[in-house]
Amino acid sequence: MKEELWIADEVQKMLKARYEYREGKFHFTKTKKLEVFLGSSLFVFKLDMEVSFEHFQQDGAAINRASVYILPEEVLAFHHTLRRFPIPLPIAFRQHTQMNQHIVEVVMESLEPPGNFAQRLAAALKEFEPWPSPTEAE
Repeated sequence: MKEELWIADEVQKMLKARYEYREGKFHFTKTKKLEVFLGSSLFVFKLDMEVSFEHFQQDGAAINRASVYILPEEVLAFHHTLRRFPIPLPIAFRQHTQMNQHIVEVVMESLEPPGNFAQRLAAALKEFEPWPSPTEAE
């Protein structure tokens, strides 16, 4: 468990997120402010991105999951960064995107070291507006 805690601390730093350990998983939360225009109205709200990892294996791999909310105009840059990241996507990688006019949810799952997953995700998230620090988001 000591190594898992060290990895969780590293992932927390990479993602600039809050985390807790519960139900056998490390759960990370990061809040994103979204601005959506509907006609002549602007709606501003915050949504939490959720990342988790669990079931460490001997080789350092774990099951990683993320649910990220982005704007439709951010989708191409997000996907491009994931695909072009220096650490290639693992064979055991699944992703689906749920789109509507105003918000996109990207759900990812992989079997790889959590650090690799977090580095790739952090790089894709850096493509957009600065995210608040964990204390600003609360």
